[in-house]
Amino acid sequence: MEDSLEQKKILIGLNITYYRKARQLTQIELAEQIDITSNYLSQIERGSKSISLTKLLQMAEVLGVDEKALLDFSRMLKD
Repeated sequence: MEDSLEQKKILIGLNITYYRKARQLTQIELAEQIDITSNYLSQIERGSKSISLTKLLQMAEVLGVDEKALLDFSRMLKD
């Protein structure tokens, strides 16, 4: 179970990175817009820290995506 949770944190982080780069935002710019440090955002993107639901919802809004997009792993799990 723990491995599954850790893998999901990594996949969420990869999604955040993907959409952040697609919007041409730096970690600093995105972090400032949702009121977290860029260091914390970096840890979230690497999957080493969890993100709160509130921050995830704010992030989706800033990135211009539905929050479900940040939790959709199908793009990364294709063979």
